[in-house]
Amino acid sequence: MLQTIAELFETWFCESRKQSDDFIVVLINKILVGAAALSASDIHFQPGRNGVEIRFRIDGVLHILGCVPLEHSSQIAARLKVFAGLLTYKVDVPQEGRVRSGRVEGIAQEMRISSAPTLFGERIVVRFFSPENQCQSIESLGFEEPVQQYLHEVITRRSGAVLIVGPSGSGKTTTAYALLRELAHCRETTRSIVSLEDPIEHAIDGVAQIEVSSHPDSGKTEHNEKSRTLSLDRMLQYMMRQDPEVLMVGEIRERRTAEAAFQAALTGHLLISTFHGGSAAESIGRFLELGIEPFVLRNSIAFLFCQRLLRRLCSCSKKIEQQLEIRLQGKNLRVQQYFEPCGCSECGGTGYAGRIPIAEILPIENEVIARAILERSATRIIQQLAQEQGMTSIVENVARRLETGQTSLLEAKRVLG
Repeated sequence: MLQTIAELFETWFCESRKQSDDFIVVLINKILVGAAALSASDIHFQPGRNGVEIRFRIDGVLHILGCVPLEHSSQIAARLKVFAGLLTYKVDVPQEGRVRSGRVEGIAQEMRISSAPTLFGERIVVRFFSPENQCQSIESLGFEEPVQQYLHEVITRRSGAVLIVGPSGSGKTTTAYALLRELAHCRETTRSIVSLEDPIEHAIDGVAQIEVSSHPDSGKTEHNEKSRTLSLDRMLQYMMRQDPEVLMVGEIRERRTAEAAFQAALTGHLLISTFHGGSAAESIGRFLELGIEPFVLRNSIAFLFCQRLLRRLCSCSKKIEQQLEIRLQGKNLRVQQYFEPCGCSECGGTGYAGRIPIAEILPIENEVIARAILERSATRIIQQLAQEQGMTSIVENVARRLETGQTSLLEAKRVLG
């Protein structure tokens, strides 16, 4: 096996060059199939002064493969846009399309291709949707036992909002999908389940999935008016008439969607959604800033937890048996031992193989926390009170993973700062 992905790209490039007539066609196919084989989540084709730089995002980190001469920029964009059914002659406006599984030989996953005009040509980003068989159950997510028990308790609820918080790329949607699958496949009871997503990543048997824009448009044209009436908050209000018991909203991004979602949770529905936030406590502050009343948060949220993804150290890692003081997110922690990445052929020289999830669970039903929310307490106060009430913070979870050799200090600093 080759040592690095840069060497791998050099091989693809040389092999494609031999087929001069179809150079770009062959190279693009090799890049797409290679990215899928390496479990990349995204491919970036970024044109610049020196050529089209190609990057893979693997386990949340961008890796530069190499560069293709700029003269091939338009061919690269056209080839990728053909896969997604986009207009190849429109190069001055952004476009987005979907590539169904099997469209590209050797790739079983679906892909989303988006284009955007830049100074040196069109920038193309390919996003791979996670495999259909990934994270089919709560256990397969990889959380520690207490978090798994917590998630199993979530799906027994009949009402309330279940909020999965974290930054972009932290696995929130994967967790939400696992919860939906568990609910849909529960043999004890059949529930009416509806999801509103943008976009739909996977089809789930037993769930009525609706793709709807989460960015309401404005304007008087027929197209814009149609988009506006199908916005997330309006669709959520309409679906309440469809006799749902469980509702999943792909992501809460603005006030109107938040208000509609919390109203659903208050009226006897189990609502699952994701929200961008650095911590569980921070998300409370962000909802308050959106204009959501504290009594609504207090009475509607049943479960609230924040998650992150850390790259898992490869088995080639090196153990350092010495005490270490670390500072993460303003907190000083001490570990008795730690591990460092080395790099081998198995991990492509990165020192990491796959990712592990970590989480912190805000005890939202605790009376102390409930009072702090009603009093509009600052984020740091809510965080402090939660830890006093027994919450294990993400930073403390990371420290435990450092000591057991599951991740490295460099990775913890990259993810948490």
